[in-house]
Amino acid sequence: MKLVSAGLLLLAFAMPAHADDFIDACVQSAPSGGDMAKTCACMSTKIPADVRADAAEALRRSAKVMTDTSKSIDPSTLPPNLMKGLQASVVAQADCM
Repeated sequence: MKLVSAGLLLLAFAMPAHADDFIDACVQSAPSGGDMAKTCACMSTKIPADVRADAAEALRRSAKVMTDTSKSIDPSTLPPNLMKGLQASVVAQADCM
């Protein structure tokens, strides 16, 4: 029973960590202004678990490109998994605006 309880406890802590990772990447990649924390929290609820890590990584890469070049990321330069994650982020953002 203790093993099951410990496993559930670990799962409970792991899930918010993924949400925080996505929200952090989302806020970091967003332009300043507006209430992006609220928008990113909304987006986080709409990102499927199977693409959450890829969506966060795609947003981080997008933020880096914007910082380095002041241009948007070219999705065709991303591997398919990150392209799928970026697409999920765009759809979620549209739902949350």
